[in-house]
Amino acid sequence: MIKQFFIISSAIIMITGFLLIWDSPPESFLEKKHINTDRNLIADSYMGQARTSIFGTDGQRNLLLVTPKIELFYKKGVALFEKPVLVAGGSKNSVRLIAKSALLDRETNKIFMTGNVKIKSTLGNEISTLSTENLTYTFDSGQIENDAFFSLKSHNTKLTGVGITAKPLSGNYQFKKNIQAHYETFQ
Repeated sequence: MIKQFFIISSAIIMITGFLLIWDSPPESFLEKKHINTDRNLIADSYMGQARTSIFGTDGQRNLLLVTPKIELFYKKGVALFEKPVLVAGGSKNSVRLIAKSALLDRETNKIFMTGNVKIKSTLGNEISTLSTENLTYTFDSGQIENDAFFSLKSHNTKLTGVGITAKPLSGNYQFKKNIQAHYETFQ
């Protein structure tokens, strides 16, 4: 009698569990994403797969921007970009910036880039690549600023340090502190 009771009870529990799982929506089994509570910005609107140009006060195109998602915050006057690719300059002299995210402040004409930022600068035949964790790009003047660690590589030179101010389109770089240079000669 006790054996039959346990068998029937086990069968009822298994059937109830199966029906609960069967009746549950698929979303209930997905891993819950942690929401950053420090970020209380709420997008007024957003765009996906965006390609846009930013023009300067002189009417010339300063920047081409390609991004999979833009979130616009009208009350704050900023736009948040995910995985942006920014291109400035022409065919001979150009700058290409890539990051995990960027925040555009239209009032100051600055873009604050964060997360594995890479800048590829082409000046004539010379190509250099700057890597850092964050930087500020002023698109009216084409100037970048950074107070974090950076690595700058060109044909046969590698510079590392902390802090940089540069105008890559004109080839002007100013390094701030802890600069180390490694130069290789080729035969």
